[in-house]
Amino acid sequence: MSNFLAVATVSAALQRLLTPRISAAVGGAEVWVDRSDVKRQKSGVNIYMYRTSLDSVWRNEDLPGRTSDGTILRARPQVAVSLHYLLTFHGKDDELVPQRLLGATLAALHTHPILGSDLIDEVTTEATAQPPTHPYLALADLVDADEPVRVSPDPMSLDELSKLWSVFFQSPYQLSATYVASAVRIEESTGTPVEAPPVLQPQLTVRGLLQPTIISALNASDPRAPVASTSVLQITGSGLRGDRTVVRVGPSELTPQTADIHATTVQVALTGATQLRAGFQPVVVAHEWLVGDAPGEPRGGETSNPVGVMVVPQVTLNVTATTMTVTSDLTVGRSQQVTVSLLDRSSGATVRQVDVPPLPADTTTISVPKPAPDADLPAGKYGVALNVDGAQSPTTRNASGTITSPLVTV
Repeated sequence: MSNFLAVATVSAALQRLLTPRISAAVGGAEVWVDRSDVKRQKSGVNIYMYRTSLDSVWRNEDLPGRTSDGTILRARPQVAVSLHYLLTFHGKDDELVPQRLLGATLAALHTHPILGSDLIDEVTTEATAQPPTHPYLALADLVDADEPVRVSPDPMSLDELSKLWSVFFQSPYQLSATYVASAVRIEESTGTPVEAPPVLQPQLTVRGLLQPTIISALNASDPRAPVASTSVLQITGSGLRGDRTVVRVGPSELTPQTADIHATTVQVALTGATQLRAGFQPVVVAHEWLVGDAPGEPRGGETSNPVGVMVVPQVTLNVTATTMTVTSDLTVGRSQQVTVSLLDRSSGATVRQVDVPPLPADTTTISVPKPAPDADLPAGKYGVALNVDGAQSPTTRNASGTITSPLVTV
């Protein structure tokens, strides 16, 4: 790893590498490290770093440098970047100077694609010489990097090259070539890492891989009945039993009541799901494995595929002369789609749907205007249901199938 001067050191090393070869190709030619739109009166090559990018090889090598709470530094964080250069060639075109300089540059970078330690040492030595060249690089430590920086052509299409030159306002195109130098690995020099304490007592637990899979999640008392907050959910699948098993229903984590010895079914009561909401909820079975001496320390294990279950709200109704207030046993989120339906008592079909305006906050109480009778809604008694994201609250029916509760008289 290198300190923050590594980027500038690479540019200076390219300048140092090309200078003798350029001057040998064209007498008096120089090598600059400047913007490419600066007007030149002499022959030479300009090295301009126009962008950087994260190195695709090293970007995943940086492990977390701190403890989980972020208080102790274990290793200095590092970033690996690639430096993209635009090389432009200046001189008299009628004497083919730019083309001669291009040829000399191509040959030099093809012959010396690695910025070796000798070249980096020359840069740091010149930084402390009298008179110094780039004196601000005296503390650069790129020479100590684990791997040397490699320079390779970075070819561009005509369209990409035209877009690059378009950023130089009112600057005429110059004969140019593009190169990339990688990887330059930089780390912050401040802070002293603290080594992790040694392992005092090794704990090893071996087990077979057990991937839980859910096939279905239904009401345990009646698979055809809707699932409500008072229901017991029966989950069927395979590999559902671990050292510890947790069932996640939406944002709630529940402990199963029972699990058969073959790990093909588990049952969990939804009454403990304090964060349960009405609507379509994902159900996931998660394993925890006990590691070490008994009773063991729980560790996260495999999780199953998610299976959706529609959770219906159970409601009570309060009616005044002008308002219907529906109270749900489950929280209704402000971003959920909510409507109140008036139902035909015999068929259960929706006769009138009352839209609920956007909710300002999560709530359990929904109030809507009480509909007045009209041509499509004759006076009489109607069942009332709350719909939340497609989950409709159940109604109570008598032996003949007629809705008896909750009711509103229009």
